[in-house]
Amino acid sequence: MTTKPRNHGTSGQALIITSLIIAVLLLSTTYYVFEVKRSAMKDVTTDNSSLKAIRLSTTNTMISALANFTNGGEEEVLTADLNRLSTDIRNHFYEGDCLLQFTPLNSSSYLDGTYTLNDQNGSGISSSYVSFALNYSGLTETYYSEFSTNITTTLLLRSTLETNGTEKAVNVTCQMLNEDEPALMKDVAMFYQNETDGVWTVADSHNDFKVNDFGNGTYLISFNVQAQDFLQVSATAHDMRDILVVANATSTQV
Repeated sequence: MTTKPRNHGTSGQALIITSLIIAVLLLSTTYYVFEVKRSAMKDVTTDNSSLKAIRLSTTNTMISALANFTNGGEEEVLTADLNRLSTDIRNHFYEGDCLLQFTPLNSSSYLDGTYTLNDQNGSGISSSYVSFALNYSGLTETYYSEFSTNITTTLLLRSTLETNGTEKAVNVTCQMLNEDEPALMKDVAMFYQNETDGVWTVADSHNDFKVNDFGNGTYLISFNVQAQDFLQVSATAHDMRDILVVANATSTQV
């Protein structure tokens, strides 16, 4: 009986092809798992206190920059301070690789993340808005989060004017807000104007200037002036974060 010789070449080729197919399947599975894991990483939570501290530091940096800018600082202070924060995190975060990216808002209102308003209708706003992306890779965990932070100080005025003998009594209701929540003032200065485009005069003890603090972010400011039927008032105030905001309003007769 004659035994046919085996075709070793064909068997070897089949084995190689089978191995390649298995390798491709394993690679595809690995890539799929990686993509799913990366998608699931977006805005995940973490118990890492250092990463939570980084998010808090972005808020504190924005508050500091807005306070600096509204008190006469450079327009670029927000971007400069966030660049410094991002560099410090990248160079000194020893628990792993940590990258903080930021994008200041540019819109019809915000320019490089900053917006201020002082209209004639009793509203004053000092605000900053920045979007962040935090990417961390450590020995035991990875973390990715996208978040936005808005810091806004608002001052609202409503002023009334009534005759008080030979003088006019002015009563100005002021409301201070931080991120739309009631907030306290650190200080306030009040000015008045007897005519359009006239000289602004500070209201002080000579005007029997008084401030009544209700303790909930609302204040009643009163003073007396020699005025006609028209009176424009302006309040310049700091919140407890030292952010400056200015609001103007026209007094109404009562």
